[in-house]
Amino acid sequence: MSKNLHGVMPALLTPFNPQQQLDIPSLRRLVQFNIAQGVDGLYVGGSTGEAFIQNLQEREQVLEVVAQEAKGKLTLIAHVGGISTHESQILAGAAKRYGFDAVSAVTPFYYPFSFGEHCDHYRAIIDAAEGLPMVVYNIPALSGVKLSLDQISTLITLPGVAALKQTSGDLYQMEQVRRAHPDKVIYNGYDEIFLSGLLAGADGGIGSTYNVMGWRYKGIMQALKEGNISQAQSLQTECNKVIDVLIKVGVFRGLKTILYYMDVVDTPICRKPFAPVEEQYLPELRQLAAQLSAERAAQ
Repeated sequence: MSKNLHGVMPALLTPFNPQQQLDIPSLRRLVQFNIAQGVDGLYVGGSTGEAFIQNLQEREQVLEVVAQEAKGKLTLIAHVGGISTHESQILAGAAKRYGFDAVSAVTPFYYPFSFGEHCDHYRAIIDAAEGLPMVVYNIPALSGVKLSLDQISTLITLPGVAALKQTSGDLYQMEQVRRAHPDKVIYNGYDEIFLSGLLAGADGGIGSTYNVMGWRYKGIMQALKEGNISQAQSLQTECNKVIDVLIKVGVFRGLKTILYYMDVVDTPICRKPFAPVEEQYLPELRQLAAQLSAERAAQ
């Protein structure tokens, strides 16, 4: 059930036009750009995709468009999570209809739900997905839900759960999960510790910066497989230099600006309340886009 879920999977951005509407032509180009990078799959509709500031119809439309462009070419995981179990179920049904390979859901956030309510939430989504494997999404820094090791173990052993997206700096916990659940797929979530996550037991990663340099993360996995630790470290360092800039300017808007300068998306706009990149940082991002474009062309 989970064999094809391994590897490097960009957390797909969602392009918007100047009117703050979905930019479908740019979305199609972004999917094709990622396919051309040689990544293993796409994680669609997650935090990076600004899903929580889209309505239900927009989220479903994004799933439909991505499936049209990439179904059968890459592994497709639909993030369908939210606070509402009912809306998550609707999106899970859409993912099944459009031919996605798996669904994923963040722990429901904002309200102080009990752990039993979290479990029921996941069971309901799994049922609505009609056989698609579930990827549990653990991101305590943004969800505010801090799961213990025992709670993670309970969630990932629910019937129908195949994988865990562990967006946490707690590498000890990742190793503990790997040791306790050798049959589950584990994704590293924080791009800046991708190599460390692999060494702690992750089978791959899901990350936002893969959209602009997915080949580097593929290179890290290959170097580690070949036992070339110094090469893997060097590539991680190059990734982190980009991440340093993105943290300074704002990650999502920075990524979209790089993609704009790479002629992948028509505008670098995030949905409000996100603001545009400050003008002082644009030359640095333009230079970074040129550097990444040249590196990609040389692959």
